[in-house]
Amino acid sequence: MAYRNLFRNKRRTLFAIFIAASGYAAMAIALGYYGFSIYGLQEMTIRNGFGGAGGTGHLQIKDSRSLESQEKYTLEFGLADYQKMVKTIKNQPEVDYVLPRIEFGGLVTTGDKSFPFIGYGVESMHEAALRGGLSDINPNLKLGEEIKPLDKNKFGIILGKKLANALGVKIGDPLMLYGATVQGAVNAIDVELVGVMSTGLNETDKYYLLTHIDLVQKLVNTDKISLISVMFKNRDSLDYKVSTIQSILASTKGPDNNKTIGVITWETLAEYYTAAKDLFNMIFSFMGIIILTIVILSCWNIMNMTTMERIREIGTLRAIGLKNTNITFIFLLEAFLISIIGLLIGIIAQVILSNIINALNIEMPPVPGMNQCYALQVYTLSPYHLFIAIAVVLAITLSSLSAFFIIRKLTIVESLEHA
Repeated sequence: MAYRNLFRNKRRTLFAIFIAASGYAAMAIALGYYGFSIYGLQEMTIRNGFGGAGGTGHLQIKDSRSLESQEKYTLEFGLADYQKMVKTIKNQPEVDYVLPRIEFGGLVTTGDKSFPFIGYGVESMHEAALRGGLSDINPNLKLGEEIKPLDKNKFGIILGKKLANALGVKIGDPLMLYGATVQGAVNAIDVELVGVMSTGLNETDKYYLLTHIDLVQKLVNTDKISLISVMFKNRDSLDYKVSTIQSILASTKGPDNNKTIGVITWETLAEYYTAAKDLFNMIFSFMGIIILTIVILSCWNIMNMTTMERIREIGTLRAIGLKNTNITFIFLLEAFLISIIGLLIGIIAQVILSNIINALNIEMPPVPGMNQCYALQVYTLSPYHLFIAIAVVLAITLSSLSAFFIIRKLTIVESLEHA
């Protein structure tokens, strides 16, 4: 009976189906974009980072005191005898990359001009592979390629675009780095500019410098590093992998490291990602509530109109012995069928529109503070879509409860006399 009733007023039924389909498609596309954006932020944090220091990796090994206080002198909280740790961790089957890094600062000069920099010493081959993974998300990002020139020159450095412009230098020009040693003295080393790159952050590009670990250790006169980033082959069972690394460290700590070495997951280090995710959650939750409210109110109005048109029919059904709950169930079933049909059409529309959006390769403007565009992509399927489907079906089905409130106010006689 509920199925046959759908065809009594085809125009109204089609309108209700259209509301269900468009409501689902709109929310699904929005959350498809949300899902891609969150995944992109995660990968950007893990593989490249937002502060120029490189990606966090899936976890970092560093002196836990560095999270609570500033160093009194260069590499006070550095990791000594790190080669043994790196070698042992690399042998773990689930590990993809192990990336030792050293952070330092100083002055870079051409002889005529000098500017301060914030620098990072890395193993260029693995660092390029780590950052290069971002091209799968955003083909416009060539961060891995921009690091590769370091492989060809052990005294090479790469500068941020704005810092290179301020110095007025080009690739191949000689430069000199000044920095403080761990003993507090000033040291200098001759280097050559082998590359210029943009980190994606305008402010960071003014101070950014990248070079080899060995060169930095020579400049600051130490064999320590600042931290070790670890990249697994995937993020599955990350807690278990963290505990495995902690067990390895417990057996490989050198005498200088004592008990201060900590294993820190990427989410703990990802302040920018956490803030951006919270903002996205608020925006998309607000949008979803608005769209769902429109769907509910529209369907509520349609079911009210349908009920009022069928008052005499309802009176007849009650006169032959049907209870109010049975009649209400018929309306609920009608609304459920409308929601299912609308959902199926909405899924088809969402998949088609999402694929069209992805194929167009629309370029989005840079987010505030950054200088690189990114391609707009929408996930056609994600865990969020199941939640939306359930929400739409429940919203439309329950909107038909308006029939129950109308029916229970009318007697059988009033229903039969209704014009």
